Amino acid sequence: MQALKTVVITGANKGIGFGILENLIQKQSYKVIMACRSLDLAQKSRTQLIEKYNLSQDRIDIIELDISSSDSIDKFIQEFTTRFHQADILINNAAVAVKSDDFNFEIVQYTFTPNFYGTVELTEKFIPLLVQNGKIITIGSSVGNTKILESDDLVKRFKNPNITRDDVFKLADEFQEHVKNNTYAQNGWPSWGYGISKLLINTYVKTTASNADVKQKNLQVYTCCPGWVKTDMAAEGAVLTIEQGALTPVYLVELQFEVNPAYQGQFFYLQKVQEL
Repeated sequence: MQALKTVVITGANKGIGFGILENLIQKQSYKVIMACRSLDLAQKSRTQLIEKYNLSQDRIDIIELDISSSDSIDKFIQEFTTRFHQADILINNAAVAVKSDDFNFEIVQYTFTPNFYGTVELTEKFIPLLVQNGKIITIGSSVGNTKILESDDLVKRFKNPNITRDDVFKLADEFQEHVKNNTYAQNGWPSWGYGISKLLINTYVKTTASNADVKQKNLQVYTCCPGWVKTDMAAEGAVLTIEQGALTPVYLVELQFEVNPAYQGQFFYLQKVQEL
C-alpha cells in the first residue's frame, strides 16, 4: 500500500478549510494535520470526521497555530518538525474578513496580519519542511483582482510579469500609509482592506515561482478562489456550499506532482487559470 501523503491545512476546523479536510480524508490517500487557532474547535471537528467516516485516529492530527503571531508560527514549525518531520502539501487557508463597511488603518492592519503577512511568514518558514516535488496551495480570492484598483499605474505594477517579493511588500506598505494618511482614494486604492489583502497574497504567490528554494525543490505553487461560499466569514448572498468550495483546492491537491510551467504561480478559479 502506498504511503499516505501528509497535508497541512491552516484554519481547518470550519469553513473552506474543513470542506477541504473532509474531502481529502475520504480518499484514503492523505493524512491531514489541522493547523488551528482553537484546539477545542479543532478537536470537535476532528472527532466529528473520525466518527462519521470510521477513520483510524492517526488520519487527522492537530497542532495549534495562530498565523497572526510570529511566536505561534515558530512554535508550530518546531512542533511539526518534531512530530512529523515533513509534509507533501501546505494549504494556506486561514484568513479573516471584517463584516462591516467600516474602513480605517486599524481594520487594514487586523486584516493584513493573517491574510498577507502571516501567510507569507508561514509559507517561507514551512518550505524547508516540504518534500521534493511538494505543493503550496494558498486560498486567495477572485476579489483580489486588479479591477478593484482605480489607478492605471497600480494595475501596471501589480501585473508586472517580473514583479518581485519586495515589490509586493512595497505595495502593501504604500496602501497602509495612504490609509493612515487618508490619501488612498486619490492614489487609486479602494476602501477595502480584505480585497487588497487578497490581491497582495495572490500576487505574492506569483513571485514564489521564482523563489530559489521553491525551484530547487521543484515545489508547485498556486493560489485559488473557492468561490462565494456559505461560511461564517462570507457576506449574505453566498451561493456555494462548503463542499462545492472545496473542489478547486482539492483539484490542485490532486494535480500530478510535477511542475507545469503553464500553471506555476497562477491563480485558479473553477479549476482553471484566471487572469488577475
